[in-house]
Amino acid sequence: MSVLKRHWFLFGLLVSIPAAASLAQADLPQSVVDGILSVPTSYCTASILFLMAVTLDSGRLLNSVRRPMPAVLSCGVNQIVLPLLCLPLLAFQKSADLKVGLLIAASVPSTMAAASVWTRRAGGNDAVSLLVTLLTNGLCFVVTPIWMTVGSRWFATTDTSAGLGFQDMVVRLTLAALVPAVIGQVLRGSVPVRSFVDRNKPTFSTVAQLIILLLVFVSSFKGGQHFTSGSMADNLRHAEFATVWACCIGLHLAAMLILWTTSGTLKIAEEDRRACVFAGSQKTLPIGILVSQATGLPFSLLPILMYHASQLFIDTWVADRLKLRPDSQPKA
Repeated sequence: MSVLKRHWFLFGLLVSIPAAASLAQADLPQSVVDGILSVPTSYCTASILFLMAVTLDSGRLLNSVRRPMPAVLSCGVNQIVLPLLCLPLLAFQKSADLKVGLLIAASVPSTMAAASVWTRRAGGNDAVSLLVTLLTNGLCFVVTPIWMTVGSRWFATTDTSAGLGFQDMVVRLTLAALVPAVIGQVLRGSVPVRSFVDRNKPTFSTVAQLIILLLVFVSSFKGGQHFTSGSMADNLRHAEFATVWACCIGLHLAAMLILWTTSGTLKIAEEDRRACVFAGSQKTLPIGILVSQATGLPFSLLPILMYHASQLFIDTWVADRLKLRPDSQPKA
């Protein structure tokens, strides 16, 4: 029970991902399917960011803006270094779907909410991760199409720029990421609200993690639906499946290692280093699904699902290890 109490989120992932994928291929009543698909994922994401923002000390967010090196480093690795590392790996993908999907996984922005949750779980500076989230998601409607164009011109991937819907993406990201973060910070300006939130900060973080589990369940269910019409083995060999998954894990671990070592070389504060590790290496699933659907290649969804699922398990383990370090509590 003590292990379950400490790692309840990890156990939740172990249950929710395979359960949702299995349910997607089961003969469920249509009302149940409609109920799962009707979960307002954008509102859930906005709720998580609101919960993170309202518990975030405004002074720390301002300090992150004044000391931008951790955020700049994280954004650079997330939006430039990771796609560059991905390009040579495209040659190992035999399927056009997986080649496109791997580039999608590498070029989408950092997670909208999970980066801050894991940073806080590790005892890091969640103000840095929130700033990285806002910056990468705010620029993704330009950055992601650029990398997809590079892939289509020089690495024989499918051009998806026409299907991204730039204006719709800007509106969606503004409503799902920027607005709830601003509202949370504005409400925190009220002394009674700030006192209540600070007294119940662990509860707010737990609720945020529960909502993430809900999003993971819904995303896994939607992903499982793509494979109900036929067997995956009929379309992709197991070796190809294993290769692209290994590439996803390798990219994520490489980004974490680069961020940890580089931030250490630059003498960045410990709590900011922890934020860099998560914010700079994680990738968001909703935008990955959006770009994948624009390609018209059904199995291009696989790599972003693999990357997302892998980062949840890897980062939970890493966060728990970092929290055990002597200076695990962020400085005021």
